[in-house]
Amino acid sequence: MYCTLHLSSIRTDSIQILFQHDILKIDMSAMSAHKLTYFNIAGAAEKVRLAFHLNGIAFEDERINFEQWKDIKPTTKFGQVPMLVLPDGMEMAQSLAMMMYVARLNPSSGSYPADPVAAMRVDEMIGLAQDFDKSVLPSLYLNMMPAMFGFPADWPKTPEGQAQVKAVREDFVANKLPERVAHYVRALETTGSFLCGDTPTIADCYVFAQLKSITKGVMDHIPTTCLDEYPAIQAWMARFAAIPAIESYLAPK
Repeated sequence: MYCTLHLSSIRTDSIQILFQHDILKIDMSAMSAHKLTYFNIAGAAEKVRLAFHLNGIAFEDERINFEQWKDIKPTTKFGQVPMLVLPDGMEMAQSLAMMMYVARLNPSSGSYPADPVAAMRVDEMIGLAQDFDKSVLPSLYLNMMPAMFGFPADWPKTPEGQAQVKAVREDFVANKLPERVAHYVRALETTGSFLCGDTPTIADCYVFAQLKSITKGVMDHIPTTCLDEYPAIQAWMARFAAIPAIESYLAPK
């Protein structure tokens, strides 16, 4: 599809300009979609990807490797990914802001309600998910980034480091995980459907990605079966994964 515009109205940063028969035309199909850039893992971007799919919004899911990141990092807004580039070229950072932005692009989906009280419930659940993140992050970063905790880089490979990582992760599974998951279970028992009501919201995107990540078996001493004893969680994860757009995204490629 083409449209003809006055020269004064042309922006060249996000659209393709074609000159045909001395007439200035713009190929509207060349306008870029949203572009989400992250590593080829779930990580911080997964909840944003799920929000795009849940809301039926097309986007480019760019997955980079760690070698590419060295060159890309200096070009990003805050030196971090995920990075979201909007169709007009504007760059956004921070995955929570991205997820909320995506939800607002499709108000009719209900993934972020217009009603203030309903929206507060979603925000409240996201706050609980952030509390969950704070509980699990030491289990991840104690091994990946020991300097954050005052240990040298090779500390996780030492017998002392391995024992400490094991102790932290086992404590998470035995104590912190049940406490955090109990909040989700109560919410699901109240709604009988999704975390904040009958309609899936971005809170479901956040928590689904979160719980999938801890059951992948990527962290020793956190078993893939750690959520098996929570039938309400298992049923909800199956329910969310069965949403056609989510099911299509999660299907093996």
